[in-house]
Amino acid sequence: MYFVSPFISNGTLVEYIAEHPDINRIRLLCETADAVRYLHKEGVIHGDIKAGNILIDDNGNSLLCDFGLTKTAESRTSTAMRGAGTFRWQSPELWDNAPKSFESDVYAFGMTIAEVLTGEVPFHDLTNDMAVMYAVMLKDERPSKIPAESSSGISYENVWDVASACWVRTP
Repeated sequence: MYFVSPFISNGTLVEYIAEHPDINRIRLLCETADAVRYLHKEGVIHGDIKAGNILIDDNGNSLLCDFGLTKTAESRTSTAMRGAGTFRWQSPELWDNAPKSFESDVYAFGMTIAEVLTGEVPFHDLTNDMAVMYAVMLKDERPSKIPAESSSGISYENVWDVASACWVRTP
């Protein structure tokens, strides 16, 4: 099966933020949350949510993309979805070969919130995946708190609370 989509000239959310640092990041995150909510309502697990998999269309709207690791909830026991994805955004249970789940998508969305608000990948100060695993699994660390507000004065406090809620151990 092949998919054809329109060319998205604004690139990924990562690229868009770099070019438009004062953009309303909260609006783009809300649009992405709506996309994840829709997928989950339809029984679909994305499997690789991160800012690099969010495109920005010509109207400045976010589009969740890269459905290469997507599966339906009915196939939750499948091993096809184990281990794939982007490490720094993955929930800790996935590192132990658990299948992707709605909960692991929510965790990854929380990491995406941190990435979008800080402009840095999660755990940007750690140099390799083993250091991230040690920090998360053994020290129960999560990304450092973000700035209280954007450069244009928009408060990030409530959005950071949402990100933190996405990372709870037992959702």
